[in-house]
Amino acid sequence: MFERTWRHPYVPSYYPEVGAPCLLSVDPARRAEWLDAVYSDQTLLTKVVQVPMSRALRPGSYPSLVSSATLPSLVLTMLEELDVAEDCRVLEIGTGSGYSSALLCERLGSECVTSVDIDPELVDLAGERLAANGYTPTLAAVDGEGGYPAGAPYDRIVATCSVPAIPAEWLEQAAHGAVIVVDVRGRIGGTLARLTVDANGAATGRFLPLCSSFMWLRHTEDPALPEPYLWPDGEPVDSFTLVDPALMRDWLFAFVAQWHLPAVTWGITTDDDGRPSIHLTGQDGSTAIVRNNRVGRGHHVTQQGPRRLWDSVEQAYEFWQDAGQPSFEQFGITATATEQHVWFDNPESEHRWRLPAPTSTQLSSRADEQRSRA
Repeated sequence: MFERTWRHPYVPSYYPEVGAPCLLSVDPARRAEWLDAVYSDQTLLTKVVQVPMSRALRPGSYPSLVSSATLPSLVLTMLEELDVAEDCRVLEIGTGSGYSSALLCERLGSECVTSVDIDPELVDLAGERLAANGYTPTLAAVDGEGGYPAGAPYDRIVATCSVPAIPAEWLEQAAHGAVIVVDVRGRIGGTLARLTVDANGAATGRFLPLCSSFMWLRHTEDPALPEPYLWPDGEPVDSFTLVDPALMRDWLFAFVAQWHLPAVTWGITTDDDGRPSIHLTGQDGSTAIVRNNRVGRGHHVTQQGPRRLWDSVEQAYEFWQDAGQPSFEQFGITATATEQHVWFDNPESEHRWRLPAPTSTQLSSRADEQRSRA
């Protein structure tokens, strides 16, 4: 499948980095550089959206990466985990360049492949590239959260985007025994999960033992604006911690910690003395700033707002240590249309963390809208 499907027709241009000029296949002076990049094992940035002048003065407004061509080794891993068989009907969320769609068409035939993306331009370009190479899958420019009911039920669902929980519409459109491969994560970091759907429409599975992350699934063609910053209420509370804040840079620990920190992001900031600090921010205005440099009693912590975010990190650290620093594949997900959990070790474990799920009203309205588009 990979040997018979070239990558370069689907990536005729890419950005070496956000803000850099686009490198084009038609530039004879750099064609060798372009080909080397296309056939190397790396993710290539394929669409960057500049911020309109009306938004340019808002905090955090900068060119937004909205699409990329996933590194081939990860594409291969995802398709291997998908474990497609003859006559499998596949729904791909995130058409992007069209390369993954081409691989699926080569393996199964175009009639078995449906791919959707929120961006009409990406869908149109992918359709042209696919057709030029003899592939004609069903393509649609729709919100991927709603799946594509016109082609359901699907035996396999694969997504090249991150979701905070398995969309209920995917479960509704999945056949009994269907496999779903998707990056499920909180706001700190995640990795791919592989789930199997049972006869009742519930999906259960485990995370895969690798580090990977995708762009968030978008619900509009335009990239989302940065969330407004909420200044925390109340007086700041100072303390010291023995948990090294540098652990938040460790992919595995951050993956574990995020389940203890719902709706929380993190970043690296510099304090007034020029020293680096870890900064946690919650959607409710809670904050925690932890200095990287350790003093006699540990690392200095300042917390403010309705939640003590670093206390939750310490709880996550205590769990992680007691559990023997478990890896990704020791965690799993159980997902229904109304309730979803991440669990440790087994689905009945006492260590369970609730994931967000849409309400039934939201589900009905989105499904109706999707059917009208189809």
